Amino acid sequence: MTPVHIIGRGAIGLLLANKLTQHTQVTLITRDEVIDDYHLIDNEKSHKIPVNQTTFDALRSKITHCIVPVKAYQLSQAIHALIPHLHDDANIILSHNGMSDLSEVNQLLKPNQGLYFLSTSMGGMKPLANTVKYTGAGLTQIGACNKVAQIRLPNLFQELIQPCLSQAHLVDNINEIRWQKLCVNIAINPLSALLQCKNGKLRAPAYARQVLSLLNEACFVAELDGVELKLSSELMRAYQVMKLTAANNSSMAQDIKLRRRTEIDAICGFIVSRANKHGVSVPENEWMWQQIKQKERV
Repeated sequence: MTPVHIIGRGAIGLLLANKLTQHTQVTLITRDEVIDDYHLIDNEKSHKIPVNQTTFDALRSKITHCIVPVKAYQLSQAIHALIPHLHDDANIILSHNGMSDLSEVNQLLKPNQGLYFLSTSMGGMKPLANTVKYTGAGLTQIGACNKVAQIRLPNLFQELIQPCLSQAHLVDNINEIRWQKLCVNIAINPLSALLQCKNGKLRAPAYARQVLSLLNEACFVAELDGVELKLSSELMRAYQVMKLTAANNSSMAQDIKLRRRTEIDAICGFIVSRANKHGVSVPENEWMWQQIKQKERV
């Protein structure tokens, strides 16, 4: 199978690397020093993830398959660094929380380069720079984001994704899936970050009004953007994820705790931005966005 490159060494990137190395060669592309060994902890047992590592400066061959599981605010920089190293017919798979403008990425690609988006609810956290702790299984969905990718998607899924990820599905409308994942992010991430609590605590009645208001605004803006989401379905989905990941800390909660920049601009901030374009108000998302931005500055 064609080797796969993964940009960065974030939790999701390392989880995917661990799965993919069972079937193909995986190389991490990092910005700084090379770490000799990477490890995955699962049920308190640790094993080495057999990945290679390089930097963009050290790359000597073109990339055919590349997964880009970086933060939404890191996407533009990562893509610009990646572009010169891609094969003319490369496949690029993006994965991040929140929403980004994929049209900007597509404009940078050559005519025969495929763009895909992968959404996953696998859980992971990094206790150390070279270690990821697997915190829970989850559904992984992948779809095409340009015409080239639409043609290649069935083969890519069958050869690369399906053999490595048991809970993986190919989807026809990845934009709808991204909006659904955005709603889950909106319901869980910022509130858990403010409260510094595990996801399961958000199921308490005390937070029901806030979760409802956040998702009601998101569904309203989605409809204005031409995406039909049912509030009842998005509430059910969000509460299901809260239950399945009850013992987990959200990525945003971890970011705030460790004083790192969050993805709030691509989550509640995205809803505020789209609402402004449509000339409508989304006060709950606006408030939450500003609260997290203030926490980032502390």
